[in-house]
Amino acid sequence: MDIKRQNVDFGNSIFQTLVDGYYFEIPTNVVEITKEKAEGHFPSTFNDPQFLLQNMLIQTTIDGVEKYYLVGDSAEKQVLGNIHINKLHDKTQSEIPYVMFLASVAYYNVLKGNGKEDNQVNINYFSTMLPIWLLKKTNKFSDMQNKMASRCEGEHQVAILTPGFERVVTIHVETSKCRIESEVARWAIKKDFDLQDREEANSFKNYETLIVDLGGGTVDLALLQAGLQAPKSRDSLNCFTDISYLKHIEKLRNEKLLEYFDDVRSLEEFIIKTIEKTKMEQQDGNSGKKVDLTEQIHESLREYTQILLTKIENTFPSPKDKVYKYVYIGGIAGILKQFIEESIDTRYGVEIREQNHLFLPDARKLNLYGLEILSRHETNAVFA
Repeated sequence: MDIKRQNVDFGNSIFQTLVDGYYFEIPTNVVEITKEKAEGHFPSTFNDPQFLLQNMLIQTTIDGVEKYYLVGDSAEKQVLGNIHINKLHDKTQSEIPYVMFLASVAYYNVLKGNGKEDNQVNINYFSTMLPIWLLKKTNKFSDMQNKMASRCEGEHQVAILTPGFERVVTIHVETSKCRIESEVARWAIKKDFDLQDREEANSFKNYETLIVDLGGGTVDLALLQAGLQAPKSRDSLNCFTDISYLKHIEKLRNEKLLEYFDDVRSLEEFIIKTIEKTKMEQQDGNSGKKVDLTEQIHESLREYTQILLTKIENTFPSPKDKVYKYVYIGGIAGILKQFIEESIDTRYGVEIREQNHLFLPDARKLNLYGLEILSRHETNAVFA
């Protein structure tokens, strides 16, 4: 099986990938289990490949040790399924992104391959990115980027143990690249997938633009030069690691919503599903009774937004003789949109907000789209 391009966003909440233009995502949940538990985990056999994504059980060898993992939805209800949200992970070393990568290729092989014998996967071009906080730990960003790229390059092997889909998949990655998260999103604003200039990019021609990448664990900031050009220096890149959104809503759950949500992931999913509705109602599965949680959740998200915007303005204060364009992207951009707009309207007025504070379509996928555009450019040059 040949894959021309795979582009990956190793999100703290959601793993997103485009494989030859085919998009799918997996909740970032990885739980290691014993061999004995793995052998008896699923009581029945599955037939539809679509069910594999919700019932992923794999085995691989890491540092010479045979390991077994539940991945994605199948790991979500495990005791340790969401423990990773409480700390920052070095993606060049953590098992979590590596296991997510293996699981994604294994799933795609089942979904698009020609049967169990078609289990040799060759990836011509793989790309991902690293968050700014991790890159700034080194004197040269390229050192950390090369370390991540080399981790994904070369030979890998993963066994699918989910009943009905058992196979050993061998993966070979020919070329691997690692970009700067948040900064790479500028390419999705400048170009379309056919590598043509976007007309919308003209509005950024004379303005410096601050990309605000709102993730579940961190907030990344990339100050671009006029015309969506690359940042001037490492000082144009910054990151907040002390205002984790997932930690914030976990605190909300513990203090006010404990009786309604068993874990932070269920609260996160509830917010995603109901944030655009007039009422954020939770329904009891037994009684059918609905409880309106709008006030508690909105109050908490407003509080988070005020902290966020204050930190952004203190980190990159606008120069007195010009204004920045702000582009809000990332996994929680859609969730915070109404609260950011509400706050900007109060501070500066609707006109300033409409001109300079922008939420673009597919905001949570723009990093991934930036990777896709760069990979199309580079693979077209190589394979044309």
